[in-house]
Amino acid sequence: MKTLQPMIFIRNKSNSLFMRLISGFLCIILLLASLILYAISVSKQNVRQEIVKYNTLMLENTKDSYEKHLDLIKKQMYLFFYSDEVQRLRSAPSYAHFPNVIREISNFTTNPYLFIDNIVFYSKQGELIVEKGTSTNAEAMFQVFYTSEEYPLAFWRQQFTESFTSRMLPSAAMTNHIFRDRPQPLGEMIPLLIKNSDDYYMIVFLDAAKMYKAFHQSLYNDLIIYNNDGQTLYKSTEQEPAISLGELQQSGSADLIRDQKYHFLMKGEGTGFTYLYRVPVERIANQSRLSITVVVMIAAAIMLSVIFSFLFAAKINNPLKKVIESLRQMNGQAPFHSNIKEFNIISHEIHGSQMVRKQLSFMNHLKAIRGHEPDALKLDFSGKPFIFILFQVQPTNRQVITKASIQQWIYYMKTYIDNTLQAGYLDSMTFQIEGDQILSLVFSDNKAQLTELLSELKQVFDHDKEFGIVTIAVTSVYTESTQLTTAYKEAEALIEERLLVNETQLILERRALPVSIGLSPDQEKELETQLREGNTQQLVALMERLFARWRSKELTAAILYRFAESLADKIRNAIASHPVDTDRLAFLYGKAGECIQSSSTVAELEQLLLEWVTLASEAVREKKEEKYPITSFVMDYIQEHLSEEIYLDVLADKLKMSSGYLSSYFKAKTGKNIVDYINETRIAKASDLLADSRIKIHDAAKAVGYQNITSFNRMFKKYTGVTPSEYRKRTDSSA
Repeated sequence: MKTLQPMIFIRNKSNSLFMRLISGFLCIILLLASLILYAISVSKQNVRQEIVKYNTLMLENTKDSYEKHLDLIKKQMYLFFYSDEVQRLRSAPSYAHFPNVIREISNFTTNPYLFIDNIVFYSKQGELIVEKGTSTNAEAMFQVFYTSEEYPLAFWRQQFTESFTSRMLPSAAMTNHIFRDRPQPLGEMIPLLIKNSDDYYMIVFLDAAKMYKAFHQSLYNDLIIYNNDGQTLYKSTEQEPAISLGELQQSGSADLIRDQKYHFLMKGEGTGFTYLYRVPVERIANQSRLSITVVVMIAAAIMLSVIFSFLFAAKINNPLKKVIESLRQMNGQAPFHSNIKEFNIISHEIHGSQMVRKQLSFMNHLKAIRGHEPDALKLDFSGKPFIFILFQVQPTNRQVITKASIQQWIYYMKTYIDNTLQAGYLDSMTFQIEGDQILSLVFSDNKAQLTELLSELKQVFDHDKEFGIVTIAVTSVYTESTQLTTAYKEAEALIEERLLVNETQLILERRALPVSIGLSPDQEKELETQLREGNTQQLVALMERLFARWRSKELTAAILYRFAESLADKIRNAIASHPVDTDRLAFLYGKAGECIQSSSTVAELEQLLLEWVTLASEAVREKKEEKYPITSFVMDYIQEHLSEEIYLDVLADKLKMSSGYLSSYFKAKTGKNIVDYINETRIAKASDLLADSRIKIHDAAKAVGYQNITSFNRMFKKYTGVTPSEYRKRTDSSA
């Protein structure tokens, strides 16, 4: 037996399709290798001349393209920099001038043939920055929007002290850090600086990669551009280190061989830049011309290769034909087996693909999606009762558990469900139809027996609550394959009955539950008013009343989630008029939906909503409590002259400023127009007066500056939601 083992091993290896293919290709490779060696020996003497001729022309085209483009950019940027709009921005910066400059910048950056990524105007006064998107300061621009290790903020500040009118800096990789945890690379940029004074200059960021792609058409990605100081202005690849310009110039030749590479040098007439193009020596030999002898040898080699190809094809034709015939007759239950292992691999792969296509066909039929697959699964089990079981997974602790871990857990869950059901129902099928949904098709009409089995599964899933909460929906019994879509819709509707509890739920039938909850108009008005005023305690009391009301009802998770999303919208709308710190309230704008979905119990959702209204009201209150001399003067003046006519022009004259600027300044600091603030203050004062039943409504209106009772009634209802008479009745009844 020991002597037969080597023979059996050799026989198995010889039956491998790989060995048979490699044997035939070896004959061809040997023949072609002899041909290549002969061709190289004959054409070696012509290589140098062809290299210089071809690559010098290519480098010259690249150089001319760069020179023309850089000259065009420099001229246009000079005209733009010395234009009236830009110079006016330097001498007298004003927000009114910014839109025109930004519009001109956008015209340049959106031109795809200029390769300009951005144009930045940097004023030393106030560290002002104007660029294509907006205006900002130097710290935000060069430490957040356009950051690089080569050019930090200190470098750009130093340029004010440098003596130059224009200069082009070496390229550097720029990154946007607006999202601290996800920096966004902007690409490699070549900065062009233009300056006419010590307090103002312009930076033009040229997209180095786009310029290279447009101007250098070559098989080899190895181009280096040196500036007049010998610095590397741009390098197209990081595979090889850049050689210093001084070392290259010492050779005194426009082309040389160094480090197994041909080096081609050329200097630009306009910029004075030096362009270096490198080509691997081992790749150059392919550019040589073939002699007549080589052509004859190639023809002979081709003829011999054709003969070998026919012989080789004849050897594999018969077994391959058998495999194809067997695959056509495959019944879908067991793959075809051959004595060649590669054919077995092909057979198993095709069988697996057929099973996947059948599952896909089943899901398309399930969701009423029409398909045209010729081998689509034929679903016909008339008279065979079936039940759908839909497993919905709600992940918990998303911040702690990774998405990959959750998907792996769901995969193990699917396998466990499939094995458990197969044990009792042999023809059952289980699919993962969504990222968080598993669907099982069980052929049975005994729903009670199936429910007992699912109760056992519920106990198992309850042990994995740290990963997620599982909801199990069991449909009615159906008898026709045409009812698949109807059964699936019933399963989805049952899933919507899930309650917000921290345990696995088994839902067997629909229940009469409320379809929605929400705030009454008075509560919405109170929420908006208290948020705008920053009254945290009143907001918490309002939410507690709301929580107490829904605790007496059995509400589904879908209803509670919809209410939470609606409340988040109302909070955002209420604080929109206040210039609060949006970073502090980022949870309301970026991840509100994710936070809501991660709440697995009613208590967690209530705590989340309380945190939102508390943080929002505190942010508004802190903003309102900020003191500014101008706004304080305006507010004090309004309080002291409520019963009089208050004019914006009078306030502006007292503060020695224009009325337009005062209005804009007040809104920027308080989030309200002066007119709205006057009306709110008057109505607030009137509310206090109306609390005293001895004061007539007409007298209260005059006391706060309303001479017309109709205007007072309209304005009072606008800000309180009720008329003065209704307000007094409520006050009297509560007293």
